[in-house]
Amino acid sequence: MAETTTAPALDDETHAALTLYNEYVKADRERSQREKHVKKAERTKEEAAALVKKLSASGSAEEKAAADVAYREANDAWRKLRDGEEPEPKAPAEEASAEEASAEVAEATPTDDDGGEDTPAVAVADEEE
Repeated sequence: MAETTTAPALDDETHAALTLYNEYVKADRERSQREKHVKKAERTKEEAAALVKKLSASGSAEEKAAADVAYREANDAWRKLRDGEEPEPKAPAEEASAEEASAEVAEATPTDDDGGEDTPAVAVADEEE
């Protein structure tokens, strides 16, 4: 018996159904990818907001400005993705400068002896009875 490598002939109705199914699968994959990108952009925005908040109490003006710019860019990217727009791709030089700025901020962030970030101590006043 000889094997054939050609696909079986499909009637028009089956072909239309398969085409419709394939379009649905493609659209579902694109939707899933969009949702992943939106979630990633939202996490980036939240991390940038946390950094802005952390540096607002202590940090140089340059660090605060860099964190503020990073937050605004992350927020714009998140909004565009959420609204279905494609964010503008960053130029390689912009990506490098953004990575350098975040590395500088990470280096300037004090850490505990156990490797965790410092958290401000809460002063508790002793109450006299």
